[in-house]
Amino acid sequence: MLLISILIIPLIAYVIFVSIGNKKREHIEEEKKEIEEEVKPKEIEKSKEIMLYFQTDSIKISAYSSYAFRGFKASNFYKKIVANRLFIDEPFHTTFFQLLQIYDQTESWVKSFKTKEIKLKIRMKNGKFAEGTSFKVYSVSKIIFDFLGNILEYFDNRRYSKNDQKNVILTALIWKLDLVIELKYLCQKNLNNIDQRECLAKKLLIHYEKNHEVFQILHMLEVKHENLLFVFESYNKALKWQREYPYVQKEGEQYSAIRLEDLASINSKKLISLDAF
Repeated sequence: MLLISILIIPLIAYVIFVSIGNKKREHIEEEKKEIEEEVKPKEIEKSKEIMLYFQTDSIKISAYSSYAFRGFKASNFYKKIVANRLFIDEPFHTTFFQLLQIYDQTESWVKSFKTKEIKLKIRMKNGKFAEGTSFKVYSVSKIIFDFLGNILEYFDNRRYSKNDQKNVILTALIWKLDLVIELKYLCQKNLNNIDQRECLAKKLLIHYEKNHEVFQILHMLEVKHENLLFVFESYNKALKWQREYPYVQKEGEQYSAIRLEDLASINSKKLISLDAF
């Protein structure tokens, strides 16, 4: 009996030891799992892409309709200078538009410096003969629009203030108005070129003071001021690449007039979206 007791006591102690050891291991495993759960990277919820739409009204400016022009070039230059550069202040805006209208409507020409004249006798519808002269010409309208394009290209490659650009553009277009035969009626006959240009300038620049920079620049052009040599170069470049057209000038030929009162006025502008240009 004593022997059995001696054997059972160590066995009970062993069982208790093993039981305690198992519980410790289970506890350790549970703690380990808890720690692993804590340090395990959580799944990051992907943020949804949010699209925001803003409804904005198109920018509108007070402007003239480009449908007032007959040709594409006048409309294109109106877009380049007024819409793209936003030269919309008055009186530049309206004066520039009127000048574009003049050069868009004119059928004037200048004689080609390479042409030869041929004298002709032309039989009229009434059976009578009239004298005429055949030669080749350049279109004033095409010359001026190429001239204006060259000036804009010059400005694009150099730093000129907005105000200086506007003044030179107006002056350049005024400077060559004496080529427009439909405006001859506005000034006295037999004026020299300088006086003719000054007369036309006063007729077109009615919203500008006499001491305005445009008039000053015009006088500088007349004396070929060195600061404005690029204007002469721009014109000569335009003239150099002009296409020649055949023309027959008849004796006593009549020309229609471009009436200034038929040109655009400040009151005829309307709000136009820039997207419409």
